[in-house]
This record gives sequence, structure tokens and C-alpha cells, in this order.
Amino acid sequence: MADQNLETVYRLFTWRFLSNRIPLWEFEQIRKKLEHWEDWCAEWSHWARHHVNLGDEALKAGRKRTAGEAFITAGLYYHWATFLFTHDQAQFREGLEAMDQCWQKAAPLLDPPMEILQIPFENTTLPGYLRKPSSVEKPPIVILVPGGDSTKEELFDLTENILSRGLAILAFDGPGHGAVSFRLKLRPDYEVPARAVVDSVMQREDLDTQRLGFGGISYGGLFACRAAAFDDRIRAVFSMSSWYTPAGRWPSMVPLSQNAIKQYMGENAPQVQDSMTLEGVAERIKVPLLQIYGGSDPASPPEQAYRTEAEVQGPTTTLVFEEGVHVCNNIHYIVRPLVADWLAETI
Repeated sequence: MADQNLETVYRLFTWRFLSNRIPLWEFEQIRKKLEHWEDWCAEWSHWARHHVNLGDEALKAGRKRTAGEAFITAGLYYHWATFLFTHDQAQFREGLEAMDQCWQKAAPLLDPPMEILQIPFENTTLPGYLRKPSSVEKPPIVILVPGGDSTKEELFDLTENILSRGLAILAFDGPGHGAVSFRLKLRPDYEVPARAVVDSVMQREDLDTQRLGFGGISYGGLFACRAAAFDDRIRAVFSMSSWYTPAGRWPSMVPLSQNAIKQYMGENAPQVQDSMTLEGVAERIKVPLLQIYGGSDPASPPEQAYRTEAEVQGPTTTLVFEEGVHVCNNIHYIVRPLVADWLAETI
């Protein structure tokens, strides 16, 4: 009998893996090898180590850029190793730590290089990474926040698109994301940690902080909208496959996601989820807003975007791609460049 958790992950998230640096051939090897969900983290970690080795070999040969790319890919393998694998806390934590080590190794080797950040917030720090286009002396900056079961590392390809348009990027893990979830949980008032990140950016002299954009995917889109509603330093905002409110969504979620999301939101996850909303908030958004939704996404249907659009006070562009799944990962080659172009033209 097929493992139901594995079948669920393949059915819901294959496009998500393949649109974020996982080669189809290697993904097929993983699928052939895996028979039980309990082996998920170990098998993905095995392939992560393979890419770490490729990076180490390239670095020994003096091929720094190739090495950096390999370490980024390895980090994303560790990201997928820990994806929804929260029930085994030891493996979950070990995978997140290995992912961070890969990012640390990659940072100085990339072109342009990556600056690893620790952003002060409520007696702790929020990890992030910053990259600036080498061709622009003082570039505009775009801050990105991941989805509820995601981390900043999953945003790498999107940031590459934005970076290539002459914009600096800063992706961060807030409360509930990755290793931060051991200290802080996802919160409805995400504008609070978002403001701390903006505050840190405003202290820099190497960025054009008067041209600041903010955006996110899935839950991160709702968080980005809240950030823009409460912080007038944000000049434009984008949201991909998010919600006006995810209230009432819990019963429709698969058991694997229900169990995992308690790591990110806490044991009272259904109540936290129900309290996340743009009600009374969307009307405060007066800057340009771009919404990208998939018409084939039952998790966050376009109706959620239309509710938001009806209340915001700024210019809003809502694009629905009928063939798109969640975050339009199956047509990432269309939507990620589109978001990057919109940001370059708007902020």
C-alpha cells in the first residue's frame, strides 16, 4: 500500500519542488527510493550532501561561482528535507541547521555576494539575507517574507529575478518560520516583525530606502499587505496566492499539514489561523498592490484576492492565471519575472 503522506506531498507540492532548483531527474530518484514518510528527511538530506560535495570539489578547483550555486542547491535540498517533517524534532532541527550552514558557505561565493543578517526583534533576532545588484550604486530594496510552511531560502529564485532588474533584495524568516519557530510562532499582527525589518533597512546608507517594496508568497502575501497597511515607508506591495483571511480553512487541510503547522503557529493553530485577516486593514493600503493568483488553486482561490481588491485604497492589479496552482509554481517562469518587472517599474 502506498504511503498516504508521500502521496499527499507528491500530489500537492511536486511543482513547488521542481520550481525551486530541484532537478527532475534527482526528484525521480528520490521518489523511486522512498517508500515511507519516515525516511523523507534522511533521503533528501542524502542528496543535499551530494550537492555539498559538488560545491566543495568546485571550490577546491577554484570555481567559486559554481561552488556557491551548489551550496545554494544543497541548502534547498535541506529545506525540502525538513518540509512538513516537524514530528521528528531532532531531524527537523538538524536539517534546518545544515541548511543554514550551506547558506553561510554560499554567501561570499555568489555573484553578487550575499550578506547574512541577524535582525534584532523582541530580545532575539530574525535571520535574513541581503543581496545588492553590482551594477547599481544605491539600489531600491525589496523585502520578502515566505509562506506559513516555508523559509526564506525558498524565495531564492524569486529574488534572483528581482535582483536582475537592478533591485536589492532582503528575504527573512519571521516568527514561525524555520528555526525561528522554536522561539516564536506565526502571529496575526505580522506588521510588528515586518516593521522591525524595515527599521533595520532604514539604518543602511547603501540602499535607496525611499524606494522600498515588500512582498510575500502564500501567508507571506497577507503579512506583506498588513505591513504595507501599517508602515508608510513601504512604497509598493505584492502578494502571491494569499488570503483576505484563511479563517475556516483548517478542516480542509490535509492531516500532514495540520500536524506540521502546529510547529509554525503553535498548538492553538486553528485559532491563530482564524484570527489572520485583512478586515479593517485592507482599507489602509494606499500604495500600489500587485496580486498574483492561480485559478487552479483551491487552497487560496481568486475570490480572496477580489475581497482584498474591493477594500484597498491604492491602485491594485489582480492577475489570475487559470492554469496556476498555489503560488503559480507550475508557471513560475511567467509569474516570477512578472513580479520582478512590476517592482522595477513601480517602486
